[in-house]
Amino acid sequence: MRMVGDFMANRSIWPIGVLLAFAAPLTALAAPTCLANGKSFNVGDTACLTVAEESHFARCEMVLNNTSWTKVKDECPGEAPKQHPTSTTPAPSPAPTEPNEN
Repeated sequence: MRMVGDFMANRSIWPIGVLLAFAAPLTALAAPTCLANGKSFNVGDTACLTVAEESHFARCEMVLNNTSWTKVKDECPGEAPKQHPTSTTPAPSPAPTEPNEN
């Protein structure tokens, strides 16, 4: 008779196990969001982000099943374009026309 009692005890616990198995994945179905400036942004939303004292325009996207910010532009809308320093190339030094004695 002991086997019948064990079977009945296991049978009453079984529904609880099934409920717990389905409860965990359901919490993972929340809409993915990116965080910036103390706010949540849905996938596809854009925002002006400031990183290392430089601002850029970025879009919230999914990358390898995780949300991530992807840079869209170097400037944020309505912001003055950044002044990029002009690069100067030093004048080439004259090449010797004849071999030097070493």
